[in-house]
Amino acid sequence: LLLANRRWTDEYVTNGFDKVHFFSSGVRASGQAQESANNFFAFFTAIGWQVGSMGPPPTRTNDWNYKTWSSHAKYADAMGLDFDQPHFYWQSGVPKEERLQPRRSWTFISKDLPSFSSPEETFFVFHPDQQKGIQCRFGERGVTAATHYDAGRNMVGMITGAKRYILSPPRECSKLGIVTVRGNTIFRHSLLNFGHIQYLNSTSSTTTTTTSATNMSEPERQWLERAKSSLAIDTVLKAGEVFTFRLIGSTILPVSKKVLNATYDQESMKLVRVLLVVLKMYMTVKTSIALLV
Repeated sequence: LLLANRRWTDEYVTNGFDKVHFFSSGVRASGQAQESANNFFAFFTAIGWQVGSMGPPPTRTNDWNYKTWSSHAKYADAMGLDFDQPHFYWQSGVPKEERLQPRRSWTFISKDLPSFSSPEETFFVFHPDQQKGIQCRFGERGVTAATHYDAGRNMVGMITGAKRYILSPPRECSKLGIVTVRGNTIFRHSLLNFGHIQYLNSTSSTTTTTTSATNMSEPERQWLERAKSSLAIDTVLKAGEVFTFRLIGSTILPVSKKVLNATYDQESMKLVRVLLVVLKMYMTVKTSIALLV
């Protein structure tokens, strides 16, 4: 993570995504920019989204390259976008098969993150054959990911910037509007935007700053009334830190960041369960101290 922090300048990462012959191997990493009408990003399966009954999807994939996305992220950092302005999120995934290929055919992501991409055991990868790949998330300031739970165990390492996690125990799932029906277009995710909780007591006569209050449907209002009583904790993950055992959570990206998400199945986590819990406590305590300063 520290190596990538030093190496991943905007120019370097732009070349890694946008230039075919930047590296000696000529291997270009793949990625795409997602766009939302506001700062709220919710995962969904496009093939199952019915516009007629569900309305417009929460996000769309646009045609930006990384350089274009990076330029907008710098603008968002400098200006501080309002929550109801369009936001953009760059995502890249490295398939699990890449680590089994000759190193010369690796993308820069795998090359620069050997602790996560190695086909051999490392401090973080102790069952390499069960590693499911690496997901890199590049979020500009203000991007908020919808509440969800992940399909398997994973860990998150922050390369640059910072990311706030809001975490709830599994028993709170029923209060958060999370869809648990397999095959549903938003399975494992919630479409509730908790930023709207602040408007629950607002009416058209008491607010002039947004239309969220006046446009809120009765089902959304009822769900938010239920959700506001759910239990949660939060922590901020910063560059060089690793976090694991995410259960149900919403993520808020207060600064531009590059985040690594390495996913593992449940069996591969058993041997170091205690060690990883210690890592989580350490990162949480360290971050909490920073927030109190």
